[in-house]
Parts: sequence; C-alpha cells; structure tokens
Amino acid sequence: MIFIKINKIKIVPLFGLIVLVLIFFNCSDVVNDYSTLPRAGFCLTFDDDYIEEWYSINDLFLTSNVTATFFISDLDSLSQHEIKLLKELNTFGHEIGSHGMHHTNAVDYLKNHSLSEYYKYEIHPAINFMDSIGMKPKSFAYPFGRSTDSLDFFLLNYFNILRHVTIEQLQPSEKEIDQIDEIYYRFNGERYVAGLGIDMNYNISLEELKKVLIRAKREESVVILFSHRPVDSSPQPYETEKNYLDSLFNIANELRLRSYKFSDLIE
Repeated sequence: MIFIKINKIKIVPLFGLIVLVLIFFNCSDVVNDYSTLPRAGFCLTFDDDYIEEWYSINDLFLTSNVTATFFISDLDSLSQHEIKLLKELNTFGHEIGSHGMHHTNAVDYLKNHSLSEYYKYEIHPAINFMDSIGMKPKSFAYPFGRSTDSLDFFLLNYFNILRHVTIEQLQPSEKEIDQIDEIYYRFNGERYVAGLGIDMNYNISLEELKKVLIRAKREESVVILFSHRPVDSSPQPYETEKNYLDSLFNIANELRLRSYKFSDLIE
C-alpha cells in the first residue's frame, strides 16, 4: 500500500452538484508505507551524550524516513536544555535507550565488584533518572561493547534487548565486514546482538557498507550499526560525517530497507 499526497482540492459545480477534483503531486511525491516492505532493514544507533549533535540531524532523519536509537550515558551531567532536546527526539519517534549512568566498562568493573554492586552503581541510577524524565529505557548498550554471559542474563531482567560490539572491531581481524554474522538480527527471538561501528576510526567505506546492507536485504535480516557524534566535516575518532550518514540512508532507500529502532527487533 502507498499513501499519495493530495496537492489541492478543487470544487467544481456541475448540474447543481458539487464535484471534488483532486489534484495530486507527481510520482516523486509518493510516500512509502513501511508495512508493505520486506523485513530486511538496518538499525542505526548512537552512543554517549552528544544530544545537540544528534538533534542537529533530525531533519535528515525526517527526510530520509529514518528512526534512530540513542543510548544515553553520563546522565548526571545533562543540562535542562539537553534533556529538552532528548525529549523532543523521543517525540519525533526515536528511541532513547540506556548506556549506563557513568559509562562504565562492565567487564573491568566486575573484576572487583559483584553484579549487585554493578547494578546499584551503573544501572539502577540510570533507569531511575530516565524514568524521572518520562523515558524509561527498554534497551541497553554496553559502554565499550564488552559484557559477559552472566551479565547479559542478569540485565535481561531490566531491559528487553542488549547491544554489544563485534569481537572483530574490538581486536584485529581479517574478516570482511559483511561476513561478520553477529551484526545481523534474524528475528529469532535473541535478546542481544552485536553492532557494527561506522565512526571514522572504524574506517568502513561506503562500498563496504553497501555490501553489508545488500546481505541484510538478501537474508531478510537487520544489520545493527552504531555511531557516536555526527559532524559536518573532518571527523575525528568516534565521529561520523553527516554526508556519510546521508549516503547510508540513500543506499538503504535504494535497497528498500526498513529503518528500525532497537527495541523494534523484538516487539
């Protein structure tokens, strides 16, 4: 099904009757209905607390029909202005997930602390804060991308779905990017998935990224991507150029891939 926008309505009198003449936009103005698309898609996520930078590309999200997921951390340092922008992003349909209260490396922390201590230090305060501003998180992304099986099991009591980082991006690997199986979600009920970093430091070209998206299309899966700070130009480590994101969205639209929020994967 597609929705066609009506440019204007013209009223024409005819033999005592009123006839409505609908004048339509041309074909380039047809708006796609996602319900008709295959399940294949991509899920774009952002980490940390670059809220103003995230908000600066909201128009790009809107024009590209993309909904993103923002994993927020360092909550105690947010200004009222940043909280306002975060709420607005949520109002536009984006998901706000948790990235922990203090952006703690869970694996390192658990070397000297218990799961209960980790929860009290990193998780419980974050959930409470987000709940207090009306955005209780359904999803969680591990800072630094690292976790353990026992921690996954523990945190699934508090979140619907968790995001890791691929092993191939945490250590040197010769595997082709599109051959990293863990970055594809296959609607199999799994409640944790690894993401593929696309910031400048990961050095993934648009050609490589297109191969990743083509595999998602072919397998009817969803590829999970993560970034941090969008910038206009000259990206530094953990930054992504806005033109790169625009190109990503254009490729995804050409392939007719859906845009997913992270929690959409299991809902």
